[in-house]
Amino acid sequence: MTSNFEEVIDLIDHKIIEFLKENGKISRRKIAKELDISPQTVQNRINALEERGIILGYTVITNEKKLGKGVTAFILVVLDRTKHAWSFTEQHLMIRQQELEIIEMHHITGNWDVVLKIKTRSLDSLEHNILKIVNMPGVSRTLTLICLSSNEYGYEMKRVEPELASFDLLWNFT
Repeated sequence: MTSNFEEVIDLIDHKIIEFLKENGKISRRKIAKELDISPQTVQNRINALEERGIILGYTVITNEKKLGKGVTAFILVVLDRTKHAWSFTEQHLMIRQQELEIIEMHHITGNWDVVLKIKTRSLDSLEHNILKIVNMPGVSRTLTLICLSSNEYGYEMKRVEPELASFDLLWNFT
């Protein structure tokens, strides 16, 4: 039995995606050389992956601390259970996403309905944003978790064989 992943893309497409994930600026020629195919074939496959909605876009990863946003927090939100309030609050959060410095918003299972990821410049600005969220119509309660450190960008987790694992060094910082 094959998984959906195997039905959607072949090994070459998968390798092209991995090259682009590692370095979005990599040349089509370099990918072609690594995969022993023509640059035009690489470009055609990338175009097809984009058209099929598998590759959604390209981005720049920035060091948010150097840009003045050194505080990262996750805010768990419980919304009013009425359908109207739920929809209104969700739309309100999306409309005010930039103002509230929300960089991610996810619906989740369990005792909470939404998790927001916020990057901001200080604890004062975080508190200001939390107060705005708490006072939105339809927000029943929140819980804020402040990140002390992250394994976001630049760190690669490597699989470590259990018998070889040393518990004092499981991360490979690149």
